[in-house]
Amino acid sequence: MDHAIYSVRPFTDPDYEAEGRIDHEVDPKHAHTADEIRHWTEAGAAAPGRVNFKLVVEDRESSAVVAYGGLQNLGSSYHPQKFWIGVGVELAHRHRGIGRELYTLLEREALARNVLCLWGGARDDDARSLRFLGQQGFVPVRKTWLSRLDVAATDLARFPDRSGTLSDLGIRLSTIQAEGPARPEVREGLYRLSTLAAADIPRQGGYTPVTFEEFAAFDLDGPGAIHEGTFVACKGQEFVGMSSLERVQSQPDTLRVGFTGTDPKFRGLGIASELKRRAVQYAREHGYRYLVTANDSANRPIWAINKKLGFRQEVIWVQAEKTFASGTP
Repeated sequence: MDHAIYSVRPFTDPDYEAEGRIDHEVDPKHAHTADEIRHWTEAGAAAPGRVNFKLVVEDRESSAVVAYGGLQNLGSSYHPQKFWIGVGVELAHRHRGIGRELYTLLEREALARNVLCLWGGARDDDARSLRFLGQQGFVPVRKTWLSRLDVAATDLARFPDRSGTLSDLGIRLSTIQAEGPARPEVREGLYRLSTLAAADIPRQGGYTPVTFEEFAAFDLDGPGAIHEGTFVACKGQEFVGMSSLERVQSQPDTLRVGFTGTDPKFRGLGIASELKRRAVQYAREHGYRYLVTANDSANRPIWAINKKLGFRQEVIWVQAEKTFASGTP
C-alpha cells in the first residue's frame, strides 16, 4: 500500500456507513446496511471480554474511506484467543496492497493477544479472495450457504398443518407478539431455549452460550425483528421451539429466517417443520416475495427441512482457519 496515497486510522462510528457502502458495492444482493452492522457489532462488543478491533483506510486526497478491516471474537464460540478476521476494499481501490496492509495490522493485533487461531471466509466463486486467504496461511474447513425461497411458488398444500397433532401432545403454538415480547418471563424463557437448542449447531470452535443481552439484541430486538412473525412452541410454561423472521433492510421484498431451534427433548415431533411452514405462510400473507436463510454444510437436519420447503442454494461461502503455535491455551 502506498502510504503517500492512503492512511490507516481506527474505526469510528460514522465509518459504519462506509462499511455498509463497501459491502453493498462488493456484494449488493447479500450486504447488510450500516444500521444492521452497527447494531450487531455493538451488541457483541458489549459482552465481557470481547474484542472488537477495527481499522479503516482513507484516501488522503479525498478523506473518503476506501477499505475497512476487523478482528472480533465470535459470540457463540467465544474464546479470548480465537478471532474472526475480515477485510473489505472498494472495487476501484483493489490490487493496491490495501487488503494485505489491513490484514497484516489485524494479525499483528491478534498476535499481541496470543492468538490461537483466526477464522475468515470468502465466496466460493471469488477465486482472488480464496487465493488471498491461502497466501495468508488459511485452510478451508467447512462451507456455509445462503438459500432463497420463492414464496409464491411454494406449494404449502404439500406440507400438512401439524398444529392438531402437536396440540394432542400438549404443545401449543404461538408467536412472540402474542406471548408478550417485553415480559421478562418470555424473554428469559426464550433465552433458555436458545442456549439448549444452539448447543449442537455446527460452528467453528466450541460452543459458548451467548449472553442474555446478546440474545435479546440479536434475536428479539434487532433492527429487523418481527415479533408477530417469530413463531414459538410451548409445553406448559416452557418454550420448546422457536423460528424467527427478520426484515432485510436493503431488500423490502425479502425476509430473513433467523434462529430456528427446538429443545433436544422435543425433537422429532415436527415442531421445527411446523414453525417453518408458518413462517412461509406469514411471508405470503404479508406480500413478501422471498425468504432467505443461511445453513452450515454440517447442519443436515435444518437443511433437509429447508430443502423440502423449496429453498435453493444461492451463494456458498468457504470458511477457513489459520492456527498459531505461539498462543497460550
